[in-house]
Amino acid sequence: MSSKPTRPTSPRFRSNLTSTKTLLDSLVRLNPVSLLANPVMFIVELTFFIVAAMAIYPPAFYPVANSTMRIYYVEVALILLTTVWFSTLADALAETQAKNTATSLRSLESEVQSKKMVTEGDVRRIVTTPSTALRKGDLILLEKNDVVPIDAEVLEGIGMVDESLLTGESTPVRKAPGDEVIGGSRVISDTLTARVTVNPEDTYISEMIRLVESSKRPRTPNEVAVTIVLIGLTAVFTIIVVALLGLSVTLDLAVDLSVLIALYVCLLPTTIGALLPSIGLSGVSRLYQRKIVAKSGRAVERAGDTDVIILDKTGTITVGNRQAVEFIPVSSHTEKEVGEAAFLSSWHDDTPEGRSLIRLAYEDGFVPRELNALGVSEVYEFSASTRTSGVKISQGTGFMLPKGDKSGRERGRLRRKFEAHQEAGSVIGEDEIEIIKGAPDAIKKIARSIPSNFDALVDGISSQGDTPLAVTRNREVIGVIRLKDVLKPGIREKILSVKVMGIRPVMLTGDQPLTAKSIATEVGIDEYRPEAKPEDKYDIVTREQAETRVVAMIGDGTNDAPALAVADVGLAMNSGTQAAKEAANMVDLESNPAKIIEVVMLGKQLLMTRGAVTTFSIANDVAKYFAIVPVMFATTHPELKVLNILGLGLNTAVLSALIFNAAIIPLLIPLAMKGIRFKPTSTMGLFIKNALIYGAGGIIVPFIGIKLIDIALLSIGG
Repeated sequence: MSSKPTRPTSPRFRSNLTSTKTLLDSLVRLNPVSLLANPVMFIVELTFFIVAAMAIYPPAFYPVANSTMRIYYVEVALILLTTVWFSTLADALAETQAKNTATSLRSLESEVQSKKMVTEGDVRRIVTTPSTALRKGDLILLEKNDVVPIDAEVLEGIGMVDESLLTGESTPVRKAPGDEVIGGSRVISDTLTARVTVNPEDTYISEMIRLVESSKRPRTPNEVAVTIVLIGLTAVFTIIVVALLGLSVTLDLAVDLSVLIALYVCLLPTTIGALLPSIGLSGVSRLYQRKIVAKSGRAVERAGDTDVIILDKTGTITVGNRQAVEFIPVSSHTEKEVGEAAFLSSWHDDTPEGRSLIRLAYEDGFVPRELNALGVSEVYEFSASTRTSGVKISQGTGFMLPKGDKSGRERGRLRRKFEAHQEAGSVIGEDEIEIIKGAPDAIKKIARSIPSNFDALVDGISSQGDTPLAVTRNREVIGVIRLKDVLKPGIREKILSVKVMGIRPVMLTGDQPLTAKSIATEVGIDEYRPEAKPEDKYDIVTREQAETRVVAMIGDGTNDAPALAVADVGLAMNSGTQAAKEAANMVDLESNPAKIIEVVMLGKQLLMTRGAVTTFSIANDVAKYFAIVPVMFATTHPELKVLNILGLGLNTAVLSALIFNAAIIPLLIPLAMKGIRFKPTSTMGLFIKNALIYGAGGIIVPFIGIKLIDIALLSIGG
C-alpha cells in the first residue's frame, strides 16, 4: 500500500459505458445459456435465430417467407439481436458498478509490512512481517504514520487513527485500550500496541468485499414475482401469435412470419425484462455510494416495504453529545459554587459532556482554587451501577491551570492518571472535599438531605427536553446542571417525510419519560419508549412483526444482535461489535444511525423505479399493436388499413416498431441505474403520479417515437 493512498472514486455511468471490458462482457452475455435466467430476452434471441434462418434460406419457411425479402429479414434479425444486446449491456453496466465497489474496497486490502512483537524469554523484539502472514492473536506495534496491517484490538496506548478511506469521515478517531482498529486505516499520532483479532482472509475489508460481490446473485421476492408475471404475459402472447400463424397458413392469408415475430417481440414486455436485473443491482450500488453495504438485494427491497422504523434517540435524532448550558444553584448556594464543583468533578472526565462542563465553567470564570490539589486527588470514575462520577480532593500541592487556556489541552497533558476504579460514596476525611455529579435519582441516594425544590427543578428541566445532572459537595446537594441535547440537522424534515409515506417512527431512549416526551414532540414522533434497554428492541421488533408489519432498525452492540437478526431491515454501525455486523443485513461504514431513514427512502425509490419501468413497458404495447397489426393483413384485407391510425408506411411499420422497441432500452438504462426522481409522499399519491407519468407516457411516447422513425426510414428509402 502506498504511503499516500487515495480515496476510491465512485463508479460513473459514463466511464462504465465506454469501458471496453464492459462492452465485451455484454457481448459474452449474448450466449443463449446465459440468457436462460432472463426468459423474455431468451425468447427474443430465439426469434433472432429464426429470422436469421429465414434470411439464409427462405424456402424452408414456405409459405410464410419470401425469397425476395432476404434483405428485409436481415434488417429485422439485426434489430432483434440489438434488442437483446441492449439488455445484456444494461446487466453488464450494473454488474460493473458492483465490481467497482468491490475493487475500491479491495484496494484497501493491499499487503503491507507490519511490526510483529515477538517475545523470546524475557526479551520482546520487533519482527517485520507481511500483513498476510499475521494470524489471530499476534501482537503488533503501531507507530505514527503506520498503516494498520489488519483488524486488531488496542491493548496499550492512546492515539488518533485516520479511518477516512474506510468510512469517509475525515475527522481522526481516538483509539484507546479495548477499541478496534481496522486494517487499511492509518495511525496519525502516538504509539499503540494491538492484538490481531482475525486471520487475513477474515478481515473486515474481506467481509465487505464478499458482501458486495455476493449481492448480485440472489433474486429478491419482488423480482421473482415480476419475473413470473413476465413469463405469464410471454405465454399468453406466444399462444396468440402461434394461433395467428396457424390461422394465416390455414386460410392462406399471406402473413409473413417476420411480421408475426415482430408483433410477438413488440408485445413482449422486453423493456422491463431487459432492465429488471440491473434495477435491483444498481440499488445495491447506490447504497454503497452512501457508504452502506447491503448483504443482498432483498434487504434493499424490504426497506421499501417498511412500515415501522425503530430509532434510537442518541446518535439518530440527536447528535449524541449533550452540552452543558446552565448551572442552577439550590437553597442558599450560588451559581459560582455549582460551576466550580462541576469543574472539579469533570477534570478527569473525558466524555463530551464532561468537557462541556469544564468549558462552560471556565468561560463563566468559575475556576476553583482547589484546582491546585487535583494532582493528588482520588477519582470516582463513572459507573453504570452508581450512575455517578466525581473526585475526592486531599490537601497537597498540584498545578494551576495556565491562563488563557480554554481548550483543556494542558489539563489533559498534566493531569494525574488514576488507578483502579472507585465508586462514589466512600468515607470523607476532615481534610477532604468530595464532589460528585450524577443522575438526580442516584444523587438522592447518597445525599444527606434533599432541597425542597430539587424535584420540581429536575422535572422542569426534563419537561423541556433537557437532561438534569445533580451536583453534591460533601454529600450536600448544591445545584443542578442543565445538559441540552442537540438535534441532528434536518431530522425533523426526515421524520416528517417518513410519516408522509405512511411509515410509523418509534423512538427508543434511556431517558426518563419527561425528557423522552419533549424530544419526541420536538421532532414530531408520536410513539416512544422511555427508560428503554437495548434488549427492548427485540421485543418491539417481534411485536410489530406479529402484526404483519415490516420493521427497520439500527444497532451497534452485541445486545442489539438478536433484534438485528430478526428485523426485516437491520442496519449495523461499522463502529459497532462484530456480532451486530454479522446479524444485520446492512452495514453503515460511516456509523451514522440516522441513515436508516435514507435506507428506507432508497428502498422506496427502488420499488417505484421497478414499478415505473414495468408500467411503461406494458403501456408501450398499445402503440406497437397499432403499428404492426394494420400491415399484417393489409394485402388480403385492405379494409384493415383503417387501423393504421399512425399513417405508417406499410413497408416500414414493422421496422419502425422494432427499432423503437430496441432503442427504448438504452434510453431507460440511466433511469434504471439512478432510479426515478423520488419525493416522499403517500403510497396512493406515488401510485397515481407514476400511473400518469409512466402509464400515459408509455402510451404517448411510442406513438411519437414510432412515427418519427417511420418518417426517417421513408426519407432514407426515398
